[in-house]
Amino acid sequence: MDEVFKSIYVGTESDANDESLLRNHGVDVVISLTHSNPETGDIALVDVPMVDGPQNSYQAFAEAVETVVGHRENDRCVLVHCSAGSSRSPSVAAAAIPRLSDTTLDEAFEQILERRPETDPHDALVRQAVKITREGSG
Repeated sequence: MDEVFKSIYVGTESDANDESLLRNHGVDVVISLTHSNPETGDIALVDVPMVDGPQNSYQAFAEAVETVVGHRENDRCVLVHCSAGSSRSPSVAAAAIPRLSDTTLDEAFEQILERRPETDPHDALVRQAVKITREGSG
């Protein structure tokens, strides 16, 4: 699991199931983008199931981004996770970062890639990130 922005971590399903890892990183909330529920112990879990690729609903993507933004605006540290931590979770984190800073979406993706080299978002999710970023700024 990697901190891709202040108090926003991106990780795998395995990371989300490791309560001691979550505690060591100060995670308050796990935002799960999978269709399984990780065992986070006493750490809050928000389930926003998504699929990787063009079948993903824009509504689910937007809900996940809003969830990240809302928790960060309330000074909570979040882990956004999907199965491998390479497509869904980095895409959602990248779309949230411009809402929380002066960073552009392109800069957010670059920053995430620097901090998490396994990042490889599906093109359809990148398009959803672009759409939500435009809507949020318009």
